[in-house]
Amino acid sequence: MAETYFRVTNTVALLAWILLLVQPGQRWVSQRLCATMVPGLLAVSYAAVIGWKLATGGPPPGDLTTLAGLRGAFADDWVLAAAWTHYLVFDMVVGAWVARDAVRCGVAWPLRSVALVLTFLAGPVGFLLHLVIRQRHGAGLDADGPQVN
Repeated sequence: MAETYFRVTNTVALLAWILLLVQPGQRWVSQRLCATMVPGLLAVSYAAVIGWKLATGGPPPGDLTTLAGLRGAFADDWVLAAAWTHYLVFDMVVGAWVARDAVRCGVAWPLRSVALVLTFLAGPVGFLLHLVIRQRHGAGLDADGPQVN
C-alpha cells in the first residue's frame, strides 16, 4: 500500500512538472497548479500519512536528531514515502517560483529548462543554478530577496 501511495504521488508530481517545464509562462501552471494546487494536494496526503502514523504507532522510535534515529524512522515504508512527498511538495513550490522568475527575468528557454529539471531532480542544485543564471542576466537580488510575482 505504501508503494501505491509513493507511485501515485510521484506520478502526480511528474505530470505537474512536465506542464511547468513546457508552459512556465502560463499563470495557471506556475501560479496555481504548481505553486498551490498540486503542492497543496500532496501536503494534505503527507499530513494524513504522518497523522495516521502518529495516531496508530505514536512518535517514531529513536532520536530524530541523529542519523541513526532518522534511519530507524525511515525504515517504515509509509514514513519514507511521506518524507519523499515532503520533498515533492517543496521542490515543486521552488520550481514554480523558479519558472515564474525565469520568465520574468527573460532567461532563455534552454537555461530555464535546465534549472527546472535540476530543481525537480536535485532541488537545491536547480535553485542555485537559477540564482546564478538570474545574476548573470542582471536580475540580481534586491534587498528583499528574489521578486515573487
